[in-house]
Amino acid sequence: GSSQSRREQMREESRKWEYDPERDSVSKPVSVESMFSDNNIFNNNNRGGGSNTAGGSNAAGGGGGNGGGSATQGSQTAVSPSVNPIAQMAQVDLNRDQEKKKIEEAGPVADLAQAAGRRDEGGNGATDVEDAAVLSSDVVDYNKLAPSIQTAVDQYGRERVREELMETFVKEFFMQTGPGGDPGGSDNNPKASDNNSDGSDNNSGGSDNIPAELVLVMEEEDQEPTLGSLTFEEFFAEVEGGDFLASFQPEIPLWDKPPPTLTRKQKSVRSRQLSGLGPLQARTSTDPTLAGFVCSSDGVSIPAAQGYIFFDSNVMGTSGVGSGISCVWLLDFPETVPDGTVVGINVKRFASKSPATLTAFSGTQACMEQGDSKFLELHIGGQGLTSVRSVRELYAFVPVADSSIVVQFDIQFEQTEENVVDTSGFELDLTYSSMQQRPRLAEGDKGRRSLLEDEAELREDGVLSGWMTLYGSNETSFRGIESKSGLIAAMTGTEKGVFIINNQDFESLDGIERIKTIEKGPIVISNNPRLHMPINEVIDWLNGVDGDIYSIDLSFNDLYGQIPESYCDLLEKVPKIDLSQNINLCGELPSCMKPLKDAAKDVYLEDDDYEDDSDGDEDDEEELNEETQLHSLMGLWAGNNVGESCDLLNLTSGFSDDTIGCSPLGYRADLKNQGAIEFSSLYIETQEFKDSSCVWSLDRMDKMQRARLGDRSILILHFDALYTSINGGQALCNDLSSGHNFDSALINGPLIDMFAVTAYNETYKRGNDIYTASGSELPAPMAIYVNPSFDRLRLQLIQKSTSPLELDLYEPSNRAIQQCGGTSLKYAFVEPISTLEDLTSFVAKYRNTVTGEVGRSIVVASCNATGNGTKIEDLSALESVTKIKGDLIVMNCPTLRSFAGAEKLLNVTDSVMVQMNSGLKSIKGFTSLRSVGGSLVLEGNKKLRNLTGLGNLTQIGGSLLLSRTGLRSFRGLEGLEDIGGRLSIVSNSYISDMDGLNLLSRVGASMVVKYNQMLKSFSGLGKLTQIGGSMDIQLNQKLFNLTGLEHLISMDGSFALFNNPAMENMDQLESLLRVGGSFVVGSNEDLVSIQLPAVKSIGSQTSVALHATPDRRKLLDYENVSDESYNHIFAVEYNTKLRDLNISDDIEGLPWNFYVGNNQYLSGWIPWDLLTKGSVRMASLAYNNFSGPVDPYLCESTVEKITLNGNKDVCGSVPEDCPMDIVAANTNLRKPCKDIVAPTCILESQDEQQCTVIAPEHSSHPKEITFTFPKYELEDGLPESFNASIEYQFAVGTHPEKANVNPFTRIEEINNTGPNGTFMSYTWNVEDRHISLISGLTYYVLVNAYDLTGATAKNIVSGGTMIDVMPPDVTDAKVELNVDEDGPYRIKWRGYESKSGISNYKVSLLRDGKVVNTTSVMGDTMSLDGILDGIKNGTIFSAEVVAESMAGLESPKVMSVAVVPIPDSGLKNDRILVGVGVGVALGCLTTAGIISFFVLRHLKRQREKEKEERWLRKLNSSVFTYLQGTGTQAHKLASDQGSESLSDSHSFDADRHKNRVFIFTDIQSSTEL
Repeated sequence: GSSQSRREQMREESRKWEYDPERDSVSKPVSVESMFSDNNIFNNNNRGGGSNTAGGSNAAGGGGGNGGGSATQGSQTAVSPSVNPIAQMAQVDLNRDQEKKKIEEAGPVADLAQAAGRRDEGGNGATDVEDAAVLSSDVVDYNKLAPSIQTAVDQYGRERVREELMETFVKEFFMQTGPGGDPGGSDNNPKASDNNSDGSDNNSGGSDNIPAELVLVMEEEDQEPTLGSLTFEEFFAEVEGGDFLASFQPEIPLWDKPPPTLTRKQKSVRSRQLSGLGPLQARTSTDPTLAGFVCSSDGVSIPAAQGYIFFDSNVMGTSGVGSGISCVWLLDFPETVPDGTVVGINVKRFASKSPATLTAFSGTQACMEQGDSKFLELHIGGQGLTSVRSVRELYAFVPVADSSIVVQFDIQFEQTEENVVDTSGFELDLTYSSMQQRPRLAEGDKGRRSLLEDEAELREDGVLSGWMTLYGSNETSFRGIESKSGLIAAMTGTEKGVFIINNQDFESLDGIERIKTIEKGPIVISNNPRLHMPINEVIDWLNGVDGDIYSIDLSFNDLYGQIPESYCDLLEKVPKIDLSQNINLCGELPSCMKPLKDAAKDVYLEDDDYEDDSDGDEDDEEELNEETQLHSLMGLWAGNNVGESCDLLNLTSGFSDDTIGCSPLGYRADLKNQGAIEFSSLYIETQEFKDSSCVWSLDRMDKMQRARLGDRSILILHFDALYTSINGGQALCNDLSSGHNFDSALINGPLIDMFAVTAYNETYKRGNDIYTASGSELPAPMAIYVNPSFDRLRLQLIQKSTSPLELDLYEPSNRAIQQCGGTSLKYAFVEPISTLEDLTSFVAKYRNTVTGEVGRSIVVASCNATGNGTKIEDLSALESVTKIKGDLIVMNCPTLRSFAGAEKLLNVTDSVMVQMNSGLKSIKGFTSLRSVGGSLVLEGNKKLRNLTGLGNLTQIGGSLLLSRTGLRSFRGLEGLEDIGGRLSIVSNSYISDMDGLNLLSRVGASMVVKYNQMLKSFSGLGKLTQIGGSMDIQLNQKLFNLTGLEHLISMDGSFALFNNPAMENMDQLESLLRVGGSFVVGSNEDLVSIQLPAVKSIGSQTSVALHATPDRRKLLDYENVSDESYNHIFAVEYNTKLRDLNISDDIEGLPWNFYVGNNQYLSGWIPWDLLTKGSVRMASLAYNNFSGPVDPYLCESTVEKITLNGNKDVCGSVPEDCPMDIVAANTNLRKPCKDIVAPTCILESQDEQQCTVIAPEHSSHPKEITFTFPKYELEDGLPESFNASIEYQFAVGTHPEKANVNPFTRIEEINNTGPNGTFMSYTWNVEDRHISLISGLTYYVLVNAYDLTGATAKNIVSGGTMIDVMPPDVTDAKVELNVDEDGPYRIKWRGYESKSGISNYKVSLLRDGKVVNTTSVMGDTMSLDGILDGIKNGTIFSAEVVAESMAGLESPKVMSVAVVPIPDSGLKNDRILVGVGVGVALGCLTTAGIISFFVLRHLKRQREKEKEERWLRKLNSSVFTYLQGTGTQAHKLASDQGSESLSDSHSFDADRHKNRVFIFTDIQSSTEL
């Protein structure tokens, strides 16, 4: 049949499918038989245009016409036409409950997503409906199924798969249907009929077929998919209501319709599916519902006025991933969306643990760091609380340009410890929609819009569908909108939220309290710079609004006052509240913020960023809410004055609505003729997270502006405070450079923020900065001539990059959130006085005739009048003026020759600014001027050669700026004693010295001397003693030295001497005691000497910098936070002729960073004494000509890292336990120093023979040897501290010249002994090594001394110690006793043996078993004679002898045979001693028993000892065998030599880097292992 008839049948059959709007699912139809049997429904599936034959059509489920003829020419007939698949399926005996259970266990049919394109490689394959029909058959023919469907059936059951295929077909057919219902062609082709001879259906390439690539996304039940701009619910309503298919056209979604709703999990599933399917990715170019899920660095086009972008780490792998990725999406809008239409980007979630950036640009140009096209930039994944890891519900508003917007996502992946790229932990989820004005606005001038009556209707309850939006209007109040719009007047709430954004003139929300309901959505009232209301009124209204409000953004307005306690109630309901950039918010924090401050401390101190693991449990949600509330806490501080007293904001007189702050990125505030600008340091610091736009614009192309200002306008700037970051994150609150911008990467860092006045015209289309100010010092006021050619001016915060310089500076541990200061200035565009008549008239009008005081500022400029009597050639119009209450500004007045006529002027309360007067030659008219309350600025007066006339000026309250003048000297300022602010002497071509400033004793802020070509010295500043800020001396071509600064005592800021090519020495700073900040001397080509003989401290804690303003407050009140006052730098760099660096030995403190480098002639010992002073943490001494070793005291100092690269003569070793990180490329560190005398023995000068090792000759200890030796000392020119660096090492060998038992080893713990501690004592113990010394061997101890230079003294050696662990052997010992009855006796002994020799014998005589006496005799004595008294008959005597070896071991006792006295044959009475039988027998038995006991015990011990010695020899042999197997150079030892040496001097690996530890366990004083 025709396409039309098929569509009619399709509509009919679609009604049989049930749609559940809550589940958003298509259920099985009541009857679907005809979908398989009626060949007019899903027929003509002609892949490649197949024809119908035999009257039949190619129905998926059957044939038709000619008796069931089959489909031919490329299509397949799935089943016989006579088969009713549904009826047969009902008869199949399948257990559906089991199948259902199997499906539920298996989860979603994920494999079906992979089956979207169901052709095999041969081009064949069934469609969804054909596969479904096959599965409906009683007997399934698997060969007719696509392979992926076969797999799905096996896993999930054919019934589930069939239903999913049918549901997919219904959805996808209508999602892809083009005009007329055909994806690729038209049914109403006028050039073709439906009855072609070839049987085709007028569709090119079979365009009426089911597309080959179908999308099947298994989503959660709460999904709301769309068909074009319709949900399925709307789609089926259209189907029920009429001929939908015939009229369906894809159309642009309505502006006020929110993008399709998908949960995060649903988006993640779809993103993963798309990442793996090439055919689906190809469809993203035409399907905007898919394009937002695909990442490409080349850009992915999303042709829709609303949609979403989702990309997360779940689609990433580690293979093929570099260090980062970049994704670009181009949001292409149709022509019906005009340029300038605001698109709201809702960043629902942006999270990353690696550094990531999200940017949005107006137009097609991305990656532009400068310019006006960037409207969003978020930085997350960094360190600290101001660089968060996740953002939720954040809004940005980007105008359409060139019908496009670009969104770009970049991430730099971190690496794991295994150097694997970690691609986990990031997610980007955002939606966007073009914002329709509700109520509508008519276009006006400059894109401004006025109200039109809206056609939208309210619900019965007064709730507006969608959201209410007001942007870019010229409305001033909500009440005014209400009076013009009946819609607003009747409105009680909105469905989706409220957006009041970017309205420059909007002043009041009065009347908005009628909005009491926000059903679900945000409230965004932002970037209305003149919205001037009490914050408590706004909070009260918000607390009364019902509904699901998921975020509130009140940033960038002018809400004022103290935040009420009711804010806490609101925070409970809405955790995300942004109050940042309301500069008049003040007072104490609400009480609920105090716990949040504690939580913020935890985040800071523990580095816990409350990272979400996204598993959706309650703990995660609570954690996310806490994180979101922390962002709200930051919003209370950033860009306002919360924490400061409201009295400081002049609460009693009301808050000024002329003061405006920064704007969201891409936007800017319009300037009035006069007003004030403020922004805080903390908000600029948080731009690390979210960039803003501190830009204020005056468009002079506007005719009204030109009419107000004229072509002769002057911009006057008065700073009350200034803070811009100039240290690039290297220091908190600009501490590194003391708040002064030196324009140097060395002291300021790589990035410098500046406040600039930028002019634009045809020549400077990108802008020309005509004025800049930066740092933390208060600038002098400035008058800026606004050239008539300027089309517009911008006052803005810009960023400047300095020359790259890699510095390894110490990283402070403290990063407390802190308000460092703020910028506050008043500006005024004024039309100056240009003629003498006008000046005379002005003075006459405002002068007090009694006091002579003029009550306002006098601004004279653009003196271009011609004609007699009209030129301003002098100041004669001021002849009666004694005081000016305000400024006196005279600039760009070429006719002015002198100040004659101002002789009566005594005082100017504010500033005197004399600028760019090309004809001015004299200021003698100021002869009576005594004080200037503000600043004195003399700039650009090229013919002004002297300052004669200022002789009575004694004090300047502000700054003195002398720039680009023709001055030859400063004579005329002889009376000036004090300057309250800065002294700037810049670009004066003829000044040679400072003569004329002879009485100046104090400069309150910094002293800047730059670009003075003829300046040779500072002669004339002899009384200057104090500088309250920094001293900046740069690029003075002929400056020879610092003569004139001999009496300078202190400066609270930093000192810098840069690029003065003629500078030879700076020895004149002889009285300088203290520098509060950094000290830098660099790139002075001829500088030879730096002398600081008196300095006590540089960068010390006592520094009280001028820039420390009252609002510099630590917001989190940390306890025990490290003091950062030492976070400065001492640097002497790139002075190519520097030879002498002499700093006082009495210096007490130096800053954290010490850099002395690239001074090729700076030689001598490295200045270790300086590095051990104060608080030095990081030191770089690279590429000088230093020499010598590392001072050991440095290892005990505060220095954590030192760089010595390029000092070739740095040598010697470093203490092994030194914790310092030492980098020493291209040096001789760890090598012996040249020409260094080794340490010498202190006794060598007295008696060289005393310089020896003293050790015992014999020892019975097999585990240790104790020895002593004399001390050593140094005799070279090294510092005294190096004597403490002398180290001692010892070795042990079996020969006086060999260390074959123990190699030379450092002696770690030495005991002083001897007189005056001249000797050292040490005990070598090998017990922990589980070895023992061999008994019978003699061991020699060798000792030498060395120092850190690597020089080693000659060895001294002991006389040898024999080890003897065995007591004297008594195996062959015998003792004989002869006793005469008259008293004489003799004891003889023999047979005692010892390896070490016998030292002595202990001989005892016993009477009746009791010792009578004991005598000790020398070891070479073999007998002992004596006499006994009172001998009685029958007394038994015996003797015993104990031998003591030279090693101190005693032998067992050896006893003689017991005897009784007998007469001596030679005596008078020849009596015979008769032995008593019983007594003799008893004595013999006793003696034999005793001897046997001791002999047996001794033999047992000998056997045990020999067994242990054999085991030790085997152990040592095994160890050596192992060592030789590992590639060591150890000598192979025989098993009997093993115990002589466990290791020797060759037993190290060749690379000397490996250590071996052998651990033997369970040794219980035996040989068992």
